[in-house]
Amino acid sequence: MSASLGTALFEAAAFVALLTACALPLSNYVVKAMDGCPSLARRVLGPVERGCARLVGASEQDSMGPGRYLAGALALTAVGFVGLFVLLLCQGFLPCNPEELPGLPLDTAFNLAASFATNTDWQPVAGESHLSYFSQAVGLTVQNFLSPAIGLAVAFALMRGIAARSAEGLGNVFVDVIRAVLYVLLPLALIGALVGVAQGTPQTLAPYETVQLVEPVAVDAEGNVVAADDPAAVQEVTEAVVPLGPQASQVSIKQLGTNGGGFNGANSASALENPTPLTNLLQMAAIMLLPLTLVFCFGRMVADRRQGRALMVAVLVLLAAGIAALTAAEFAGTAQLAADGAVYTGSLGQPAGNMEGKESRIGTAATALWTALTTAAASGSTNGSLAGLTPLGLVVPLVFMGLGEVVGGGIGTGLASLLGFVVLTVFVASLMVGRAPEYLGKKIGPAEMRLAVIIAIAPSLVMLAGAAVLLLVPDAAAGAGASAPFGFANTLYAAVSAGANNGSALGGFEANTPWANGVLGVEMLASRVIVLACTVLLAGRFAARETSAAQVGALSTASPLFVVLLLVIVVLVGALTLVPALALGPVAEAVL
Repeated sequence: MSASLGTALFEAAAFVALLTACALPLSNYVVKAMDGCPSLARRVLGPVERGCARLVGASEQDSMGPGRYLAGALALTAVGFVGLFVLLLCQGFLPCNPEELPGLPLDTAFNLAASFATNTDWQPVAGESHLSYFSQAVGLTVQNFLSPAIGLAVAFALMRGIAARSAEGLGNVFVDVIRAVLYVLLPLALIGALVGVAQGTPQTLAPYETVQLVEPVAVDAEGNVVAADDPAAVQEVTEAVVPLGPQASQVSIKQLGTNGGGFNGANSASALENPTPLTNLLQMAAIMLLPLTLVFCFGRMVADRRQGRALMVAVLVLLAAGIAALTAAEFAGTAQLAADGAVYTGSLGQPAGNMEGKESRIGTAATALWTALTTAAASGSTNGSLAGLTPLGLVVPLVFMGLGEVVGGGIGTGLASLLGFVVLTVFVASLMVGRAPEYLGKKIGPAEMRLAVIIAIAPSLVMLAGAAVLLLVPDAAAGAGASAPFGFANTLYAAVSAGANNGSALGGFEANTPWANGVLGVEMLASRVIVLACTVLLAGRFAARETSAAQVGALSTASPLFVVLLLVIVVLVGALTLVPALALGPVAEAVL
């Protein structure tokens, strides 16, 4: 291990430890906010909350059963999807469009609307060249608040169902969504946006600006950027267009809400969205803050903080393994690069390792850490080109996404997926010790097991089904942009990213085609709706179960042994679903 790699791993460990320490007290605030407890924030924003609740005819006293709660969550998702779809189609006729961009085609609008309504934020087109300020601010940014708020509400419904001592409702979905936006997402996003503006991220409605390049460049006959004095140059470029717009407000909530969709096509590799080391650090923290916070929230909601700590240990073990593997792979580079001496292992302060696709101002370590966090947390934002990862480094984000949001995951849906695996682990552990399966005093019957299994494996099945369609249909397979095995990995990554509600992509995949827009759009909707529906139904089943005393000899779900068993179940399920596909893609590329 080189000194720089060791330093990178130490910094990553310190960063995750500090982030976890921040998540602990924040969990107390989030639980109180979602339960409507008195607080300074509620004294200030209480009238706004009550006004919004009256506007939609909701009341916190009207606690819903699983059917009504699910119908409300799906209705909010549908309204967001349809509203954004229509807005994107009509973009050319709407205000705040200084670049006079036209409305999007039907398939592109469908894919983009499905993406942002499901908290995926996969973008088939670059925002700065295809979307107006109105579409970005009123369409995408609003969905960046609404979709994670729905996920947060559903997570609290599940926690209430598990914690319920008698058959009772799960809360009111509309009240929960309002509270999630007002008390959790909005204040934190406002802080992030103000920091972004202070650091140089644009927040304006002024038109794009044309600036003179300090050093002119040129393009060749194929459109590639070359030096101005290159013999292959056919046209000199002396000016560049700088996209402006309300970027800071969108960047802040895209990270905090595990949305990931950037204002610019380069996402957080852009110096406009991510201008300084401080913004890079805070945006990385925002990606994982709420997913970790919700794990601690679970311990508080069930009145047993040991349960939250046990789940946190499992999440951190998987996260640490992924960060270490990805960072090591990027510092080592490929065997070919290392053999030619093209990989510089460097020293402290000097970019080292595989720098392909990485910003020199950010470096290998920060890009590897960001990539691990964004694919673990179902965010999808990037501060470098994922296509530049080494083949073995690419395995880590694919595995994180393929596990189905277990390692942090999206806001709400990540905790739901983790608890699905917990129920599955409880069932296996109970069979091993010869006891009837139960979790926190609630019996686990066949219905609960079926729902937990669907939550655990449905995303993987959706991913693989989407990948199969994209690979088997000739018109869709043409979008891979390269031959096997990288072409296979490119298509596989797109399908896995969409099914995991992540939204990141490798370079070279032709995303804006009818087949890709249709298949990936259906994937995103299916994965999100299935997990949300099964989570709410599982919450209802738990709420209907009476609480009983723990059986003698039952395995404690807060013990180290249970954590180990949970990790084994998670890894086994992930291996069974993804290993064959990984062997045909990045692993095959690594050994060729």
